[in-house]
Amino acid sequence: MESRLAVRSASRPTLLALSLGHGCADLCASALLALVPFLVVERHYSYSAIGVFALASSAAGALLQPLAGAHGDRGEGRWLLPSGLVLAGLGIAAVGTTTSYPLTLVAAVVCGVGVAAYHPEGARWARRVSGSSVTADMGVFSVGGGVGYALGPLLVAAALAPLGMRGTVVIAIVPFAAAATVFVAVRRFRERAREHELRPTLLQGESEWAPFACLVAMFCVAGGVVIGLFTFVPLLLVETRNASPGASNVVSSILLAAGAAGTLLGGIAAQHLGRRVVLVVPQLVLVPAIALLPSLGYAAMIPVVVLIGVAMNANLALALVLAQEYMPARMGLATGLMIGLSSGASGLIVAGLGLLGDAFGPATVVYTIAALPLVVVGLAAALPRPAAAPPGTLWNLRLEAER
Repeated sequence: MESRLAVRSASRPTLLALSLGHGCADLCASALLALVPFLVVERHYSYSAIGVFALASSAAGALLQPLAGAHGDRGEGRWLLPSGLVLAGLGIAAVGTTTSYPLTLVAAVVCGVGVAAYHPEGARWARRVSGSSVTADMGVFSVGGGVGYALGPLLVAAALAPLGMRGTVVIAIVPFAAAATVFVAVRRFRERAREHELRPTLLQGESEWAPFACLVAMFCVAGGVVIGLFTFVPLLLVETRNASPGASNVVSSILLAAGAAGTLLGGIAAQHLGRRVVLVVPQLVLVPAIALLPSLGYAAMIPVVVLIGVAMNANLALALVLAQEYMPARMGLATGLMIGLSSGASGLIVAGLGLLGDAFGPATVVYTIAALPLVVVGLAAALPRPAAAPPGTLWNLRLEAER
């Protein structure tokens, strides 16, 4: 008993360190996008050049994540955690210090590779150190990413205002520090477990490919909703409410902050209300809330955006947990496939929405986004309880946990 308590006491700081690393990885991802306006102004890059820049970093991440996850499943891939953060930091630093476009492109790819290397192994280790409240603990891991993504543009603005493009070197300090923190925390956890001759409990069972494919499809559509809102709600404000770009960015920041809160709340709610409730109910809330946006003024839109932000990310931590439970022997691969494929699919959904917007305007795009959560609900309703789910997992809303 004392041994298990000792290991558990090391689990919480390890989980927090992994969440910190997740935040710094996603901070680098959002900082990369936040550098785009500076690259256009400072280096006079064309929109097509910027498009290739964004595509290169995202494609590199989408392709690498399943490979990184599979590598972690085959053995000890914990070296991917600090090295991924270091690579992400080096890439961000190089984007601001290189002047040739090809080298800047390489720097973006390096950053994307680093971010991608962290996610599957980070999620796998977060599951290993989680306690009995699995979805709540994975919510802690996931919320780090949401907070980091929201802070990326703010850090870019703060670093580049006094230093210009070379301020990206300062940004790189953040993932470097996180890499050291994660390395020490994971090593201490492993030493504590080895000292008490205990191994973290791992999931057992066969891979459930059909439910996993359904889950990936659900996650892709849900990701399209998030990226679609983040892209087109600010355009709706600028084009139909005469809001300034700065004012529209405030709404984007509120959406991201509320999304981070929703990630944590969704993980807790799944533990106490049932997993299917969290998969379905927030999506049903999104439909009328998103459809209401085109009829609201700027001030009235703010509380609705908060509600949307909480609801849109409520299933994030749970989706990671389900992916691991549908593929218990391939948790890293499952995470990598889900995140990598959703990244590419979300981009395609947003590209399609962009064509719709060119033809009919941003309000039509928002109405279309409002319908997408119904697709998420249909796919979520088809998901079965994973065979590898821990005993006592609450799947449907019932007074007693399913056994």
